[in-house]
Amino acid sequence: MKTDITQRDKDNFSANATLFLQEFEFHFIEYFVSLCGSYDCAIDKSEVRIMASSIYKNIFKCDFDITEFKEDLLVKMQQDGVMVGFLVNRSLFYLIEKYMDFAKSKKVEPHIEILILCINRFINLIETKISKKYVTSVLRFDSDASDVILPSYNTIIELFRKIKEENQTVTFLNLYQGVPISHKADIVKIEGENISFSMEKLQEIAMKLDGNAFIIKNDYFGKHIKADIVYSDFITNTVTLNNFIYLLNMPALQREFVRVHPDIIAKVYLSQDGAQQTSGRLYDLSMNGLGVVSSDNNGIVVGSKVIVDFELNDVLATNVKEKIEVAGEVLNIIEYKGSYRYCMRIFPQQEMCDKIATYINQREKDILENLQDELRDYIA
Repeated sequence: MKTDITQRDKDNFSANATLFLQEFEFHFIEYFVSLCGSYDCAIDKSEVRIMASSIYKNIFKCDFDITEFKEDLLVKMQQDGVMVGFLVNRSLFYLIEKYMDFAKSKKVEPHIEILILCINRFINLIETKISKKYVTSVLRFDSDASDVILPSYNTIIELFRKIKEENQTVTFLNLYQGVPISHKADIVKIEGENISFSMEKLQEIAMKLDGNAFIIKNDYFGKHIKADIVYSDFITNTVTLNNFIYLLNMPALQREFVRVHPDIIAKVYLSQDGAQQTSGRLYDLSMNGLGVVSSDNNGIVVGSKVIVDFELNDVLATNVKEKIEVAGEVLNIIEYKGSYRYCMRIFPQQEMCDKIATYINQREKDILENLQDELRDYIA
């Protein structure tokens, strides 16, 4: 068992655990309900779901409060502490199994030693507060476990306090019609779970239109952070946020070039090896990639080599369309409600590069002007 657990280990585990808990809640609750039903079919399932939900939300917290559970359910279960232990322990083994699958599928470090410390501390709390007979018989796994348990939300808030105390800034990133808007911001106030930031006007409006706040990782945070917007004050240029969670990645930062959303309904044709064409509309465009949305597939799969044909508006406003033809490779296909979004890498030759670059540069300027217009509407 690893003993030299660093703060970065804790932060990384916290980020992964937060995402896992968001994805796995329904499955855990249904599994717990099924276990309880096999133990006592007379127990009300709605009450069991309440208990399962409370257990689930407190698994990785230091300040777990057993009083959140319904009293009448506790009375029933306290009659058989051994069975309580079985229900909790078996469901948590199920959670560990699924967490390991999650870490493997996401290709992230599971930090199993931290996971075991968290689960062990939680089980000890359950046994101590529900099943009194276990109090004298339980050997604590690690007397310093409370220093390792990851209250991810509290950890994030405390790191923000440290940033504020050291007069450091954080960097926000939002996309507006594909164009990244990124500026530094100062922390001006921390009140409980709410944190207020002073920031650039363009960042504030971009954040408002995006609907969420995104903070780039730094020397304090090992992962990028997403937060909800509580309130925006365009007079003082402050934004109040809460519900901070870690993100595994931020795709916008992985882009080599700016990727803009076109201002036209560009018709795109995908051809592969002389096969039937697949038509769609241009979703976004960069120097090395683009997205196409279509209701057709016609045999296109990930890895397909295609020829992409479409037309762009002439930025000189001469009403002459710029014909673009580039080779591409399909990197991903996202299917949603009967439509396909093809994400692909393109390999334009020099002439096509020049045309695409000219369009993107002008489109980026237009988008930033649109953002300025949006800002004026909010502060008018």
